[in-house]
Amino acid sequence: MDFIIELITNQTFLTVVSGTIVYVLSQLFLELIINPRKEYKKLKQKVLYTISLYCCYYANPYNKLKEDSNMRPEEEYKIASTELRKIGAEFASYIGIVPKYRLKKRKKLLEVQQSLIGLSNGMYIYRDYNPRKDNIDCDFLSFYK
Repeated sequence: MDFIIELITNQTFLTVVSGTIVYVLSQLFLELIINPRKEYKKLKQKVLYTISLYCCYYANPYNKLKEDSNMRPEEEYKIASTELRKIGAEFASYIGIVPKYRLKKRKKLLEVQQSLIGLSNGMYIYRDYNPRKDNIDCDFLSFYK
């Protein structure tokens, strides 16, 4: 019993224990708060870039019915569609690390992810469907608030 009391009152022991506790808490803070925020900001920046870069494609989908009326080749639309889908997939993986108790944030992120996938699917005009209105109606403004 005397050994335990001596150990607890030993200045070196208390310094090592408190340093260990501070290190563990700082690593938890880093992994649970700082790194997810950094990743979120990078992903948000990537979405802004991709949406801005490919808006001319999803705002004017490739017309499969009148191929000669298109201003850009179909291959460019395929590239744009693939890039938007990749960003949507990255969002899906990010949603997986957001805690379940953050329902509002998860819902917002899921809407953005679905919009990105929707845009990647809406690059072509078909006989029964013209995605132009749906593409333009994708609301990314709520994502940036």
